[in-house]
Amino acid sequence: MKRITYLLACCILVALTAFDCGGRICCEPPPCSQIGSLKGTWRLDYFQNTATGVVDTDPEISGKSVVFTFSDDQKSGTISGHTFVNTVSGAYTLGSDCTFKITSFGGSKVGEPEWSRKAWFPSDSAGGKGNYSVLSDKLILKFDQNPEQLVFKKDK
Repeated sequence: MKRITYLLACCILVALTAFDCGGRICCEPPPCSQIGSLKGTWRLDYFQNTATGVVDTDPEISGKSVVFTFSDDQKSGTISGHTFVNTVSGAYTLGSDCTFKITSFGGSKVGEPEWSRKAWFPSDSAGGKGNYSVLSDKLILKFDQNPEQLVFKKDK
């Protein structure tokens, strides 16, 4: 009888600890982002095709890069920064489940090289909706209408 009680107690203990989800309800998926904000200054590291996995890295032209600063209150925010040769600005809103919508984006857009031209965000009317993820020092933006996601690393 003691063996059965001991065995039953061990099974219950294993069952209770085997499904530990770090304080979350186990049926919930993990959060899509560590924070609900894009806030910070981010340098574009590469584009990645989500269907093929092909990566197009920053050509690292001396003194050139794509750097955007996002500032928000976890609901709406502004974008400022520069591409290889242009200054840019814009605005965005954040939604539930790590969604975002670019409400405006623009700049001088003079003589933009191919790689940094792909960093121009479409506005809402041109498919400027998507999902984001912030994990440690990495920001990933994936627009709904684009097979490439933009992967940024923390700049400051």
